[in-house]
Amino acid sequence: MEVCFRRRRIRATLLALSATTAMIIAGCGATSSTAGASGMQSTQMTLRIAYNPNPSNTTIVVADQQGFFKKYGLDVELTTTQASAALIPSIGKQFDLITVTPPSLLQAAAQGMKPILVAAQDVENATDLRDSYLIGAKGISSVSDLKGKTIGVPGLSGNLYEGTVILLKKVGLSKTDVKFLQVPFSDMAGGLGAGTVQAVATILPYQNQLLGMGLKDIGDPTDVTGTGAEALSVGWVGYAPWISANKKAVDAFNKAQDDALAWMKANENATRQILVTQFHLPEVVAKTYPITQFVSFQTKESHLQAWIEPMKAIGDLPADFNTPASELIYQQ
Repeated sequence: MEVCFRRRRIRATLLALSATTAMIIAGCGATSSTAGASGMQSTQMTLRIAYNPNPSNTTIVVADQQGFFKKYGLDVELTTTQASAALIPSIGKQFDLITVTPPSLLQAAAQGMKPILVAAQDVENATDLRDSYLIGAKGISSVSDLKGKTIGVPGLSGNLYEGTVILLKKVGLSKTDVKFLQVPFSDMAGGLGAGTVQAVATILPYQNQLLGMGLKDIGDPTDVTGTGAEALSVGWVGYAPWISANKKAVDAFNKAQDDALAWMKANENATRQILVTQFHLPEVVAKTYPITQFVSFQTKESHLQAWIEPMKAIGDLPADFNTPASELIYQQ
């Protein structure tokens, strides 16, 4: 799959370009000196971040726009991508942090890429809001009804795809009993209406339109334990050696996110406008989207551990994978 992305910032000086080139070659972040109002030189850490442009990552946009990254000494370069899992090999090289789902992180670890989860993003739990949905077309009332059907997913990797395969496994079906088709979230309603797909794996708030069409919610792809326990939809991942050498940058990144979330809670109307302008949600959807109600940055071993055995069972993680989840979580 071809990965397309665009730079939000172009560094304007030869010195900055040289620093960026050096970072890519060295595989680590770099510092640059900038003059403050007093004329004194202050050192900032360059942090290169790739993220999927959806509401789950609103804090990153806010932290950038409101100056929270700079507050903590970070000179951040943001890059949007629709296929962040494909960028995992680039962490520590072209990018320092990227957004990745738990299954993709585990698969990268199994391949020896040394990813580390440094911050959670968009954590769902029983007391707040669920984030992931498997929705069937009319006539589909359960996962068992999907045999021989086509399921729309945003990508052929990640938690929605893997979680759907795990749901199929629980009712005695395998991935070969269905057909998976890549469909953007915004096109899923049309696919169901046209009959191109008979079910879709989607996220909040896109499920509201589908349920409003009278379609049926038949499962939660990220609830791999089947208990309704807290589940991580996506998290921020870096390269282990880079993280060990740049803990101050990681801590600053997390502080900036905390500040961004606090700003969002105090400015919900302005935050909803970001959903419209940055993530192209319709105004009517943005008005009801619970933007600050289920965001958490805390990382837990359980966020990764829950996926290991189910992924082994469907053959998407090696049977001999034995890396403890604790080794894949950032330790402050």
